[in-house]
Amino acid sequence: MGIADSQVNRQITPLLSFSGDLVQPVGSISLPIAFGVAPRKTMIYDQFLIVDCPTAYNVIVGRTALTGIKAHLSPHMLLMKFLTCNGTSTVRGDQLRARTCYATTLKLVATKPPKETMSVLGAPNCNRPIDDPRDETPTLRAQLAEELEMVILNEEQPDRCVKIGTSLAPSLRTQFIDFLRHHAEVFAWSFDDMSSISPEVISHKLSIFPAYKPIRQKRCSCDAERYEAMRTEVDKLKAIGFTGEATYPVWLANSIMVRKSKGG
Repeated sequence: MGIADSQVNRQITPLLSFSGDLVQPVGSISLPIAFGVAPRKTMIYDQFLIVDCPTAYNVIVGRTALTGIKAHLSPHMLLMKFLTCNGTSTVRGDQLRARTCYATTLKLVATKPPKETMSVLGAPNCNRPIDDPRDETPTLRAQLAEELEMVILNEEQPDRCVKIGTSLAPSLRTQFIDFLRHHAEVFAWSFDDMSSISPEVISHKLSIFPAYKPIRQKRCSCDAERYEAMRTEVDKLKAIGFTGEATYPVWLANSIMVRKSKGG
């Protein structure tokens, strides 16, 4: 390519190749890249790594260059579009060449001898094992810092209770329980306790761009248990005036129900 050796930066760290090999690049160099054909053509400088290894590709353009020209890619169509000073330019790939490069890459990987693998049990000067990303053991959830006890706030309604820690001092525990019982009205035990909430406190709205055309989703079917759960919740909200029936002739979103980990 007629590049002087003085233009190559030799201070490069090892590179992990697509085949899983650890490759030491020869160096790096900044080169101009031209996209498109005149007059719809743009040019940008990008940093390239020089690698001496068998590959089906001569040059691989990274995301930094594609982001620099604000390119929009369609891998399925082998198509790339980007803006230029004279309008939008289009670059199309060749399906036959793409398949040939892909097949050649697979052959290069298949011809390599299998590597030996070893498990890393620990590191020097470290008393705990190294986390293995291949380990599929479920992550332990956070545990309670102390045991909890149930406290009934209203003797006439024993189902209305809260949990407090058991490590409180006797005097502090008594004061804390008296405080909770004195302010028991701040707890919402049912939908009826949440009526007449001012929109100034909290409100919900859909931020929909008015120029976009509404789209009606395809109706999703649910089993009888989910339909009954939906009907029960909707009836509760309708009874206290939280919601009402509305007709949407051109837009509809499905209700997604997710079962809680503790049931319900």
